[in-house]
Amino acid sequence: MGEEQKVENTSGFWADVSAVVVSPVAIAAGFAKGAYDASTDNGAFIEGFTATADPIIKGAKKFGAEHGSTITKGVVTGAAGAFGARIVSEGFKHIIK
Repeated sequence: MGEEQKVENTSGFWADVSAVVVSPVAIAAGFAKGAYDASTDNGAFIEGFTATADPIIKGAKKFGAEHGSTITKGVVTGAAGAFGARIVSEGFKHIIK
């Protein structure tokens, strides 16, 4: 009876969102590493690119999957706070007039 229900994030929404958010950084870092490796004969471009970009994206997906409920709570709380502040602000405008 006193057990807390755990909700599992099966959709992976925040994992995917996190991966999309870090993708530009991962691509830029991968491109820089791949170009450096190719130009200095340290390996093929694709090897340097994937060795750099893949861990960044995988780390972001893991973070999003592990902290999805916290991110959701933060988004909802922030939206509720902004909405509440707007109501109070508008209320003060009518009281002061």
